[in-house]
Amino acid sequence: MAKITNYIPEPKENYDVDNQRQIMESLNTMKQQLNFSFQQDLKNELDTFNYFLSWAYNIKMHLRY
Repeated sequence: MAKITNYIPEPKENYDVDNQRQIMESLNTMKQQLNFSFQQDLKNELDTFNYFLSWAYNIKMHLRY
């Protein structure tokens, strides 16, 4: 599960270019963190599945002999 710590600034009452840039940068950072953590979760899940398959194969081979 992804854990994200990201601060998104509150929008100001009046439009401010710098404030909008900060908000956009924070949202882009969050997007990158989500993409990276999703890929890491997917890799961990695949590693676990492959470990299970190799374990099951080894058990099958030991039972055969």
